[in-house]
Amino acid sequence: MRAGAKGTLMSSSRTEVLAPVPEWDAPTPAQFRAEVISSGQPAVLRGIAADWPLVIAARQDPNEAMSLLEASANATLTSVLRADPAQEGRFHYGRDVQSFNFIRGQGNVPGIIAGLREQENSYRPYAMAAQSLIADRYFPGFAASHPMPFVPASAEPRLWIGNAAKVATHNDPTENVAVVAAGRRRFTLFPPSAEPDLYMGPHHPTPAGARISMVHLTAPDFDRFPRFAKALEVAQVAELSPGDAIFIPRDWYHHVEALDRFNVLVNYWWDALSYGS
Repeated sequence: MRAGAKGTLMSSSRTEVLAPVPEWDAPTPAQFRAEVISSGQPAVLRGIAADWPLVIAARQDPNEAMSLLEASANATLTSVLRADPAQEGRFHYGRDVQSFNFIRGQGNVPGIIAGLREQENSYRPYAMAAQSLIADRYFPGFAASHPMPFVPASAEPRLWIGNAAKVATHNDPTENVAVVAAGRRRFTLFPPSAEPDLYMGPHHPTPAGARISMVHLTAPDFDRFPRFAKALEVAQVAELSPGDAIFIPRDWYHHVEALDRFNVLVNYWWDALSYGS
């Protein structure tokens, strides 16, 4: 186990140095269950998916990963989010909390990949994201070819595919292991106790079901949200490459930023009592 490197959050008016998420180098599933989960604290799990076919392809060339997904996908339709370049990759609210700053459409995986290829060459690309795709519904056989022995058997993999987009700070009522399969992602985590300082939005409507922070983490307005500075004092940050994963304990708030023009995340949600199921 090692501490990792500190992260820096830049804004127009100040610089914040964030603590690193503690790291484990290639832990075993037994270590993860006995030491990481029992701690109740987040942890970076370096290299636990290094032998996944998708990770190997992504490390060779992002286009190889795109081709692998295209070849394994079926034609099932899913929801696709798209935000104008002026939104700088943020999927959030519009001018009020009754509207959103993105549009929602439908497409299949080959069509989504084609759109990402097109935006990859744009100077100011639209942000695009297909979220929480249950793997075997869209990519038959994915779970078998990309095993994850760290999570309960009942935890099914879900894919998040897009370009350089940002998922606003939110939390989930489940344990979570998120694996970076292509591209790089930066995770910023806050403990549940930070909720009063995160300026959480309404329960309805929400962009994707969970309440989100009204603060743009990558460009925080401290005049409007002064208590957010207190939240940053307890924040932790980590940057992950293909094959790395992060454990996010139940109820921990997290902001996820995809850093490259093509990114794939695979995550697993489960209840703490699910092991053995």
